[in-house]
Amino acid sequence: MSTVMGRETAVLRLVRRRLLWAVPVMVVVSLGVFALAAASPTDAAASFLGARDEFTGGAARTAVEQLVAGTHWPEAWWRWASGALTGDLGVSTSARTPVVDVVAARLPWTLLLMVLGLALGAAAAVPLALLAARRPGGVVARVLTSGLWALSAVPAFLVAMALMAVLALTFGWFPTGGLTDPGAPVTTGQVARHLVLPGLAVALSQLPWITLHLHRGVTVQLRSPATDAARLRGVPEWRILARHVLPTAAVPTLAIAGARLPEVVAGSVLVEEIFSWPGLGQSLVQAALVQDFALLAASTALLSAVAVLGGLLADLCLVRIDPRTDPDAL
Repeated sequence: MSTVMGRETAVLRLVRRRLLWAVPVMVVVSLGVFALAAASPTDAAASFLGARDEFTGGAARTAVEQLVAGTHWPEAWWRWASGALTGDLGVSTSARTPVVDVVAARLPWTLLLMVLGLALGAAAAVPLALLAARRPGGVVARVLTSGLWALSAVPAFLVAMALMAVLALTFGWFPTGGLTDPGAPVTTGQVARHLVLPGLAVALSQLPWITLHLHRGVTVQLRSPATDAARLRGVPEWRILARHVLPTAAVPTLAIAGARLPEVVAGSVLVEEIFSWPGLGQSLVQAALVQDFALLAASTALLSAVAVLGGLLADLCLVRIDPRTDPDAL
């Protein structure tokens, strides 16, 4: 009983430690965003005015420049951070609406894309890892692992562009982008059809590292003394895989999952931009181009928070699956 209570206390310490670390991470990230946006050579005033720029007089344009780019970035960051502490994330100069509304409308679509991509990648990794682990030195294993290593070197945006070129433009099986067809209502069928290619792009970009790490663990576990003993006792092979091999092999994969989540976030941002998926990543790119400080800082901070919380969730799953894991060591 005392051991269980001690482990639960250690888990709570892990959660508290990660959440406390998230605060300085958010501060540093938002500071960096403001500094880099201020150093950008883009003309924020021209982007704000858009097509009306050529019809705007000198005095009016000067007023706009003072509004969107006339404040030094440390002062702009301090005003944004002070407002964020009270729940006011400011007003987006590119969307002409409060940042809170932009985030509320776009963050769910980003989370949907990320979760679906990871789920598809993990689901495909299990049979591929088992197939390669059956004969580690065989032709199938060598071809599969070589292909995965080659795929791991391809950036997510190239994967997305290849899927669009083949499945959307060449065969016309799926739409090229957007949330729905032009003028169509937002329905489950429409969203699901438009989500296929972005979800596949995220899944394929994450598939190599999941499969390769899982393959290594499965290869070891299939030939472990515990697995051999289970076979000698007459345990069916499917039960050995489900209860002995896969849970144990998943431990090292989960151990590095938290460290790979920022890569998932970055890949999702690029995929959203290519497929015009209305997530937070697309607004992040647009905000960077027009020096929309408030939206840029909020989007970056929230995506960083998603990576931090996702890493915490991966570590909690690791603690749950592997009793040997010490939460204080994570």
